[in-house]
Amino acid sequence: MASLIISENYLKEYTNINKNVDMTILTPILQEVQDFYIIPLLGSLLYNEVLGQVTTNTVTVLNQTLLNLVVPCMLHYAKCEALPDMKYRLMNKGVMIKNSENSSAADLSEIQFLMDRSRNKAEVYAQRTSDYLRRYQSSYPLYNLNAFIDEVKPIRNNFTSGIMI
Repeated sequence: MASLIISENYLKEYTNINKNVDMTILTPILQEVQDFYIIPLLGSLLYNEVLGQVTTNTVTVLNQTLLNLVVPCMLHYAKCEALPDMKYRLMNKGVMIKNSENSSAADLSEIQFLMDRSRNKAEVYAQRTSDYLRRYQSSYPLYNLNAFIDEVKPIRNNFTSGIMI
């Protein structure tokens, strides 16, 4: 099993994801968030250093400061990515929609609204992280090292939404 920066329980505690949501849904989402958002945010080299420290419970003060920015970003990206998976399930009969007797399921436009909201928050935290790393780049030498072909170089602009004029 891959190492995670945050646990499923931490995700449930600091978001409005219900405590009874199945961990088998959330664990792959947390791994995907790390792969698709956090590695490009930090770059492979710095990411591997931070993840190694988190895994061995030896996080330096400097990297703890960085994690204080990364974790909220990861929480919001995870919530964004979890929303469709919590509504739709791939079953042997096809794609099924979860429903309950006591509540009504959100429609696709409502889910998209919630996803956009979480993504916007995640992008703000991601940009704060990038700004912090650029400001203190001398303290994070792995952030600026040139990545090899099989490594991910950090991205500098984390906003994906268009600009409204």
